[in-house]
Amino acid sequence: MTSPPELKTLFQNFLHHKNTTDNLDSLGPWLQRQVTAYSFPDANQIPFRSAAYTRNRVAQENSGHDQGFEALIMRWDEQVQTSIHGHPEFSFYYVISGCFNMDLFAHASTGRLRLTESKRFVPGEAMWFLGQAGQYDNFIHRVTCLETGHTFHIYSEDARKGLAFGGSIEYSCNFTPK
Repeated sequence: MTSPPELKTLFQNFLHHKNTTDNLDSLGPWLQRQVTAYSFPDANQIPFRSAAYTRNRVAQENSGHDQGFEALIMRWDEQVQTSIHGHPEFSFYYVISGCFNMDLFAHASTGRLRLTESKRFVPGEAMWFLGQAGQYDNFIHRVTCLETGHTFHIYSEDARKGLAFGGSIEYSCNFTPK
């Protein structure tokens, strides 16, 4: 079986919205309004690696290329923490299940990063960011999974291109539910 049809439909609708608007700032709010109307796969169908987070691609704008938008479901084990990292121009996060803490960072005048905010996210909450095209240090953050869970993401490019400010625990695969 291929990726969940409803998520592919959401992704195709998102691409249509993106291609018909001149206001890229509208992408995050549009996704937040739409995402709650779609069903997500049963957690037991999502591939998982313990003591890590697992990236599962569900759709891609330019299949087989690392350019263009992509949609992911991530499955997180409790207490897993990402490195401090950035992303390409657009990033969207939606919590399906679990509880997560996100630390947000900014460049300080000293050339170092400084913690600017910590936010807790629970099911149904979303966050998005629109940064500068061609840069991979947009939206610098670190995620800690406080309770095993799942998140849905859309990025403007392969998120692994993001600049990391330390080591990363990550496992990549394509999502094919049973």
